[in-house]
Amino acid sequence: MILVMIFIVEVIPILVLGKPSIIEGPNSMAVEENKKSVLTCLHDVDNASEQYTVVKWKKDGKVLKHDYDEETTSHQRIRAFKQNGTLVIYSTKPSDRGDYVCEITTAGFEPLVSKSATISVIEILKFSPPPVNKKLELGSTAKIHCKAQGTPPPTIRWEKDGKGDGFDAHIADTNGTLHFNGVLSEDKGRYTCFASNTQGTINVTLTIDVVVAPKFTLLSHNPTEAIEGFSVMLDCVADGDPKPTIHWDKNLQMNDFNRSRFQVLDNGTLYIKEVHREDENNYGCTAGSSAGLNRKEIRLIVHTREGYHPEGNEAEDSTVTKAVLITMSVATAYIILVIGLMIWCRYRRRSRKLPIADGAKIENGDVDHTELKEAPNGVAPGSSQPDKDGLKNAHKEGQKSDGTETAHSQSSAQSKKSKSSYDKILLSRSHLKDLKLIGRGEFGDILIAFLPKSAVPVSDKRGSNASLSGEDKDLTVMVKSLTHTKDEAALTEFKREIDLLSKVSHENVAKLWGLCREVEPHYMILEYTDWGDLKQFLTATRKGTSQSLTPVQSVAVIHHLARGMEHLSAARFVHRDLAARNCLITSTLTAKVALPRLTKEPYSQEYCKHINNIIPLRWLPYEAVYEDEYSTKSDVYAFAVVILEVFSQGELPFPKINDTTFLAKLKEKALDWKSHKNTPDDLQKLQETCWNINPQERPSFEDLVKETEKILKSM
Repeated sequence: MILVMIFIVEVIPILVLGKPSIIEGPNSMAVEENKKSVLTCLHDVDNASEQYTVVKWKKDGKVLKHDYDEETTSHQRIRAFKQNGTLVIYSTKPSDRGDYVCEITTAGFEPLVSKSATISVIEILKFSPPPVNKKLELGSTAKIHCKAQGTPPPTIRWEKDGKGDGFDAHIADTNGTLHFNGVLSEDKGRYTCFASNTQGTINVTLTIDVVVAPKFTLLSHNPTEAIEGFSVMLDCVADGDPKPTIHWDKNLQMNDFNRSRFQVLDNGTLYIKEVHREDENNYGCTAGSSAGLNRKEIRLIVHTREGYHPEGNEAEDSTVTKAVLITMSVATAYIILVIGLMIWCRYRRRSRKLPIADGAKIENGDVDHTELKEAPNGVAPGSSQPDKDGLKNAHKEGQKSDGTETAHSQSSAQSKKSKSSYDKILLSRSHLKDLKLIGRGEFGDILIAFLPKSAVPVSDKRGSNASLSGEDKDLTVMVKSLTHTKDEAALTEFKREIDLLSKVSHENVAKLWGLCREVEPHYMILEYTDWGDLKQFLTATRKGTSQSLTPVQSVAVIHHLARGMEHLSAARFVHRDLAARNCLITSTLTAKVALPRLTKEPYSQEYCKHINNIIPLRWLPYEAVYEDEYSTKSDVYAFAVVILEVFSQGELPFPKINDTTFLAKLKEKALDWKSHKNTPDDLQKLQETCWNINPQERPSFEDLVKETEKILKSM
């Protein structure tokens, strides 16, 4: 037997590396600012060890960031060369001061560290920063700083043109800072700051102007009383240097005056030629100049001719009158309450006693719910042509799809009530002129058009005297069309908006002018403004095509929206989509809450699809997105985002992250909301409370109205 043995041999290469050594280490040096600094670290390694050797530089014990690429064409300020370990700083800065060491590391050996070398920077003499022109208020205590740097440290002094080195007793020059202990009018002029060291002397000249902040020298009593039909003067005389200008506002709204009766005199006094009962309000007088602003408010109380009491018996008669009015008010309220309870009880009793025939209809699903489908005469659109095939079936299908209850209706009795309210706001679409498409929303197309004032239903005219007053010009209106009549969710929301807007009336809420439903698609006719939606206005200010809002104007816009939302929340209406795109602004800078909801065009990028719903993701809190819990508190959260939009000039919240990342951060409750830098401090604090994760900790809109009004008055 022959045994065959096979051996497998593996060859393992062994690499022998040599220990590095430093031939020449770095030396300490003093370098002028912006000049080149060179530190050497000449070392010796054998050829086999070269590719396993790394040279690092450390400054004050920390590894220095530098570029190793010797062939790069881009200029690096700090660069280390691999071949000889030399460190070059091409433009030395004061921040480069420090102790430097060179560290050589070869694989298999402990790092080899060179001796320490210090770089000292001889700093160029310069001002940091140069002082600028100043306005000082007369009689105030003020300081003007002049700071300079250089090696060696410079000495700094001030001179006033025409006075040499000397200053009056109330002015002191201390280490480059001018101290004014009570500014005098003769202190205005040109002042020069000198900085000197061994490099030489530099100087900078500035102008100091002495101003007097606006102060009121004559103001009417607060409150001021006037008699209806007579004239009254609200005095507001202010003095200052430069001479301040006077501006009046009514209830924080500028230019809200009837020019035929209101006149601002040359001295700033507001003259009302003929006082009307509705003139009773708060009037603000603002005196402003380059020296600052000063504002006072005067309450005007208007008495009717019969109700005005002369001096003497005024106090006694006023007490008796108040007592009588209070007694009558309590009695009236009690009577109204009793009558209301009786009507409610009768209504509840009647709704429970449905006829048997009606009950059978309900069981068969044929209950007549056609608020939006019926024509004004009670006949369905097109029912005058019964001979056409399929027309009756189509009408019957329309009845079923239109039978969804609104968010505020709880029974068929409520639907009948809605039906009668719809009849009051019907108008013919033949009145609409120059229809123009501006976008697409949740119900269908959104258009703008012109509507004659005479075509507005009577019920709307009574509640909208302010909007319809003046000459008979056409109204600019927004038209929301309902094309998805078989979409029950869209139909429900469409009816919810109609039911709500037909009941509310407020100057900061867009009005419902009417409803067109003689043919499909149905039209909801809403108020529109001459300047359109707030989003496009803010975007225009950011792009420079429109003048930006001042801080006071921005806060006023926010106050208007808070008032509008307070009115909606008091009517138990949850907006669900409060954003700048869904608000309107007029040429008088009056803001209004509206409901365009252009979810498809042109604001589709501001909406996100989440669980088969299109939602305004970046305006919603956690509970709305992940728990489907919408409330007034979720609207308060969105209101804080609107504040951010106003001061960022319409910028999208968190523009650098996509919707997926935003959803993840919202779910983790890790969103870091920050106010815009231009937001007033008090408003920032209010905004942060609105973004509270806990809905119960957020303020109410009533609180927001009060706080924004305080902030506005303080400005």
